[in-house]
Amino acid sequence: MTTDLATVTIHTPVTVAIDLLVRHGVHHLPVLTPEGRLAGILSQSDFLKLSFPGSGLNTVSDIMTAHVAKLEPSDTVRTAANLFTLNKFHALPVLEEDKLVGIVTTLDLIRLIDQEPIRLEDYV
Repeated sequence: MTTDLATVTIHTPVTVAIDLLVRHGVHHLPVLTPEGRLAGILSQSDFLKLSFPGSGLNTVSDIMTAHVAKLEPSDTVRTAANLFTLNKFHALPVLEEDKLVGIVTTLDLIRLIDQEPIRLEDYV
């Protein structure tokens, strides 16, 4: 689980969210309400909604995915893997008593499965 998270709020402008994705080198941003509760998740694929001219999509709440599966810190890796298999998303917010404490991604699972140090040069 990744715990040092970049997040946005439902009111964050889309341009700011894009900058955060690029700056932090991530593919998903948890979206919070002004009160700090999880409202949804923003993934790179959500930005495809912006390709429609004149759509009026200006804030994160306009393009985010609102209904997301969630994990608790006590959930198993198997639970995360099953949720990834059953659904078509690649990130699961982790909540403890309705507070966002982390995120698990498919990349986290891959790293767990193969903890052997790898170098890109070995595969090029």
